[in-house]
Formats: sequence, structure tokens, C-alpha cells
Amino acid sequence: MATKYLCIAASHEDLDTWATVEAGIDDYSQLAVRYTYYHYDGSKSLVGAVVDKEDTATLAGQLGVGIDGLAGVLADEYKDTYSFGASEVEAIFQDILEKILDHGVKYHLKR
Repeated sequence: MATKYLCIAASHEDLDTWATVEAGIDDYSQLAVRYTYYHYDGSKSLVGAVVDKEDTATLAGQLGVGIDGLAGVLADEYKDTYSFGASEVEAIFQDILEKILDHGVKYHLKR
């Protein structure tokens, strides 16, 4: 079964280049956060960060939610931020990665 992602931030799709940040829990109970950049030519680049099962559970416990609530916590944190450009969306992705580390858990990047 594929991971169901929740959109955390997205730039305007009418621009020549745009980006999204999404988060979800995969089939292995791991938090997955991905940044997708859509290029001028229609191609895209994807960077994903995966938090292993144990660290996902630790993070959820620290935030006082079940693991299925982690993506919602991230979405709530950025819900009042509007007018994202692609660079702002990338900054949100970096901010999320820093917050994960701030909670003492690690992630693995995948390209």
C-alpha cells in the first residue's frame, strides 16, 4: 500500500517552477516527509526524509499524538503561512528537518 501524504505547503502551480512539501506515515510506521520541485521543462526532483519506526514513535510521544497524527501536527504548524514561492517551500522542508533533529530523532534522506 502506498503512503498517503498530507500537503504541508505548496507554491502556486501556475508559476513556471513550483514545489510541494508533504508528510505521511508509510507501511512500516515510519514518518516520511518529501519535497518535490517541479522544473520549467515539466520534470521534477524529489527529496525524501524518512524517520525510522522507533524514532517515529518517540517523536509522536514527545508531541503527544499517535503516529498517524504526526503529519497533521506538521500541517497545523504551517497552515497560517500563505503565498509560498518554491524557495519558501524548500525553507519549510528544511525547517521540518531541523525540528525533527531538535526532538532528538534522526532521519535518512532519499533522492
